[in-house]
Amino acid sequence: MTPTDGVHEIKPQRDRLLGAYLFGLCIYQIGIYCWPSGPPFILDPRAGIPVLLINHFSLDNKVIYPVEWITATWLVIAAAMIFSRGRFLKAYLIAELVLAAPTAYYICVLAIRHGGDFAPAFKDLVLTALLFLVFSVIPMGLAVRRVLARREKQS
Repeated sequence: MTPTDGVHEIKPQRDRLLGAYLFGLCIYQIGIYCWPSGPPFILDPRAGIPVLLINHFSLDNKVIYPVEWITATWLVIAAAMIFSRGRFLKAYLIAELVLAAPTAYYICVLAIRHGGDFAPAFKDLVLTALLFLVFSVIPMGLAVRRVLARREKQS
């Protein structure tokens, strides 16, 4: 109930759907990062982050693995807050744009340089683009729809 008028508030099911979707992505991402011999690079939904850290900042796995786990932790927190309270949609969108940018860069490098120094085949581009779509584009689209729906509801 709301404190002012005593009316029950119904949380939008679409927020819960987005939160559940993000939880599913969390399970996949954590599973990849728990892989016994390290995450298979081609299956990493945030593959652009290691590419950026290695090629532009010359960092090694001592930095990359914690960064990957921080991204997974953020996704768990965002999923929990969106699922349970429908909050942090704008914060999630901003963070997802920042986290998705290196992978978008990596996809461009794969497409323009045909793999170049990074990957050997066209199938890597397709798989990376598919993971990018599932892990970044679709959830950002759902979040934008929710933010716009709330703004429209308030008007």
